[in-house]
Amino acid sequence: MSYDIIDLTGQRFGRLVVIRKTYKPESSTQTGAYWLCQCDCGTQKKGSSRNLKWGSTKSCGCLRADRNRERFRMKGN
Repeated sequence: MSYDIIDLTGQRFGRLVVIRKTYKPESSTQTGAYWLCQCDCGTQKKGSSRNLKWGSTKSCGCLRADRNRERFRMKGN
């Protein structure tokens, strides 16, 4: 079965903007297209089409760090 890959270049997903299509990371078991993305914080991250479209990948990890920082800040008050 063959699938047509939809070009995601230039699209934004959370804090990530897709730069170009890239190769699948060796550590990944997921099939499909992979994209090199630029995060708003400046870091580059690879993400699969599936995770980007479904919202599973929204940043390079800085979003989680920001949320944790805010959560601990709220507990301190």
